[in-house]
Amino acid sequence: MDANTHFFYLSKSTHPLGLLESLMISSTEYAIIATDLNNRVVLWNKGAEIIYGYTCHEMLQNELPTNLHKKGSIEKNLLYLVNSPSKSNLIDYSMNAVRKDGTLLPVSVTVTPRINKNNQIEGLLIMTREITKYIYQEQCRTALIEIAHLVNSNKSIDEMCDEICNTISSFLEISLVFICLFDSSNKNFRINSCSGPCKNCKFHSCNYYCNENDVPNGEKSCFKTYTRLTINSTDLKNHKISKYIDKNYINNDNFSIIHIPLTSDDSLIGILHIVVSTERIDFLLKESQILSLIANEITAGIQRRRLVEEIKDYAENLEKMVKTRTDQLREKDAQLIQSAKLATLGEMATGIAHEINQPLAGISLITQGLILAKVRNVLNDRLLFEKLNAIIEQTERINKIIGHLRTFARQSDQTKKEIDIKKPLFDMFKLIGEQLIKRKITVETNIEDNLPPILADHNKLEQVFLNIITNARDAIEELRMKNPDKKDGKITINAHSQKNTVVIEIIDNGIGISEKVKEKVFEPFFTTKDVDKGTGLGLSITYGIVKEFDGIIEIESKEMQGSKFIIKFPAYLK
Repeated sequence: MDANTHFFYLSKSTHPLGLLESLMISSTEYAIIATDLNNRVVLWNKGAEIIYGYTCHEMLQNELPTNLHKKGSIEKNLLYLVNSPSKSNLIDYSMNAVRKDGTLLPVSVTVTPRINKNNQIEGLLIMTREITKYIYQEQCRTALIEIAHLVNSNKSIDEMCDEICNTISSFLEISLVFICLFDSSNKNFRINSCSGPCKNCKFHSCNYYCNENDVPNGEKSCFKTYTRLTINSTDLKNHKISKYIDKNYINNDNFSIIHIPLTSDDSLIGILHIVVSTERIDFLLKESQILSLIANEITAGIQRRRLVEEIKDYAENLEKMVKTRTDQLREKDAQLIQSAKLATLGEMATGIAHEINQPLAGISLITQGLILAKVRNVLNDRLLFEKLNAIIEQTERINKIIGHLRTFARQSDQTKKEIDIKKPLFDMFKLIGEQLIKRKITVETNIEDNLPPILADHNKLEQVFLNIITNARDAIEELRMKNPDKKDGKITINAHSQKNTVVIEIIDNGIGISEKVKEKVFEPFFTTKDVDKGTGLGLSITYGIVKEFDGIIEIESKEMQGSKFIIKFPAYLK
């Protein structure tokens, strides 16, 4: 028999007949091994030579070695199959084949009894297939699934890329993985994330070139990748990154680097770099579709995170703009309220002057009386003491009026405090009370005892009550002008609590408001008064202040029958 032929049966009875036998013997993808009842090798085909490294001459007629596989011996199972009365037993294994040179090769082993023409067991038929490719494919699929989970997480771009590099390195058993992101503004690439023995890799960056003649030798493979947008590779020793790698872990002579472009709509996002041993590079380059799928997931994740961060930045900027604009509006609103407050004081200047003139006139009279008593020589200590105390009382009255004017005129801050509504309500009469008396307008108050407090600002509440009472005063005066017989003017103030709400009602018997006008009374600059008698801001500001303190203001009115303003504030429950 020719030594180069692979028809390795030992006897005439086992000589292959037909096409099936020929295929079994000549197969290079499957190792096909046959044994006899003594576990001696009777068939060792070309595929067995390739997978295990032993020639047929080394194995034929010899007992099948028990250390031919790494994951334990299969001898017991082989004997079980030989001795079993069943003719259809079949056992599958996944293990490592131990090659002649000592290297390990992942294989799938199938063992089944070999039956002769008389239906008797003659030995075993063993079929072995290398599964390195399938293991790599499964690793790639698993890595792809894990990466898909990572890119849909809420991690930042840096955190996501770090974990992607670790995942590729772990699942694909790759020594070094790093991602370079393209900086379009500076026209360069920088390493964003890295996994592997390359502590100084993040100091590496390279420029983006348009002309191949300008590209340094250590960056030519990258140039091909980002200009052609295709997967490329080169020996690691020829790449610029090699000088940053720890030589104790990676020998540049036995490794290659693969560059996978990260692209979207033909625009460059970056490059995924994988440093692999020379023995694995052929598989990865052949499985470029899987590498492209991984790159697509990474690209989608980076774009999604960038979009999220852009939206977040936009939202933060928008929030800042809204806050700035809100602060500006609040400042304008405060200035408007302050202007209206000062305008109100201007309108009441005559009444306030009268309030101050009264004690001043009293002081003048007391002083004149003292002078007259002195002239008549009837001034004694008791009289002097009595008159001086009277002067002090009148002076304190003036101080209180001026002090309250200052307090009321002062611009309010934006803080809310616990307020008893009776205080701003009664303080308001210090400013307008004299005018109401002078105009013969009576005020009736019906305020419930122990009203719960509200959260508000004293000054602003006083302005609310002052604006409404001023309007009531003007409405009564307007009715008197149209109906001279209408002499009595009356304002009624009711205050009570109702279901955790403080309700204030201010009722007048003035001229009233038509339905058409009632719809506009809270609009800025709307007024029915003459130009020199109103700004049209009072009720608009009142409405804004009430809303600021989470309140509600309503109006009920009929022409010639008066008006009722109803204000409701939430009670402050401790």
